Amino acid sequence: MKFTRINPILLFLLLITTGCGSSSVLNQGKVSPSNFYAKTKFSTNKSLILLPCEIDGQTRVFLFDTGATVTTVQRDSMFGKIVSVRGASNRTVENGTETIKSFKIGEVDFVNTFATNEKLPELKTKIPNFGGILGRSIINKANWLIDSPNKTIEISNRDLSDDSFMDILLDKSRDAPYTAIEINGKQYGAIVDLGSSSVFNVPEGTELATWLLQRYNFKAENRERYTVGGSEMITEQIGIIPLLRIGDMEFKAVRVNINQSSQIRVGMGLFKHSIIYIDNENRRYRLKPAD
Repeated sequence: MKFTRINPILLFLLLITTGCGSSSVLNQGKVSPSNFYAKTKFSTNKSLILLPCEIDGQTRVFLFDTGATVTTVQRDSMFGKIVSVRGASNRTVENGTETIKSFKIGEVDFVNTFATNEKLPELKTKIPNFGGILGRSIINKANWLIDSPNKTIEISNRDLSDDSFMDILLDKSRDAPYTAIEINGKQYGAIVDLGSSSVFNVPEGTELATWLLQRYNFKAENRERYTVGGSEMITEQIGIIPLLRIGDMEFKAVRVNINQSSQIRVGMGLFKHSIIYIDNENRRYRLKPAD
């Protein structure tokens, strides 16, 4: 699979949402200092970004997830106000809530940000020194330059991109990073979910899923999936579509998985050979092939 620029045309596994007021949750807290920059290495698991962060005075590994409304901290027991959390599979669980006084990436400190907390034993077992899920309550407060092949992240309040990037425009009416994808001349809304290892995920039973199953060859596969509520064995339909477009970009030979999920999503698997820029100031994602 690769992507190329085209002429203009006339976004593992975890999605976390919360019933708390989204705007107040996302806006709570600040970044110190106000002018900031940091660069750090990350590791991966199934193409997902595992980022070292300092919380409670200790460095722990957080899964970077643009599909998560808020950051979720691995705690051995819940505390604070209890809220309902819905995952990518549409299952819901209850989480505690807290305010993280200090959440550091390098010397950049995200101060007094909102988070949920819960015990995540399976992820804690699979990911050494696991700290939780890094969600948009922190991601939205900075610009992020993610070099997937070289496994580095840069964060800053300044613009870190240039004219070599192509834009993925986002729906400004929504808190989550939704964009328009195009298949066979028809557009669909999709969330850009960098916390999903999928390339292109379509919920079963939808109009798009029915059309894809009728037009292309799919086969059933079983796998273990981890999402809100723990791991589960699922059966999904796997196939390849020849072309998917996002804005001025076209992606060829795209792997599709159709299963029980909450919404159409393009995941980290679509971008694992790219440099991704999350431009929160201008409400867009930007993309270019890695050298």
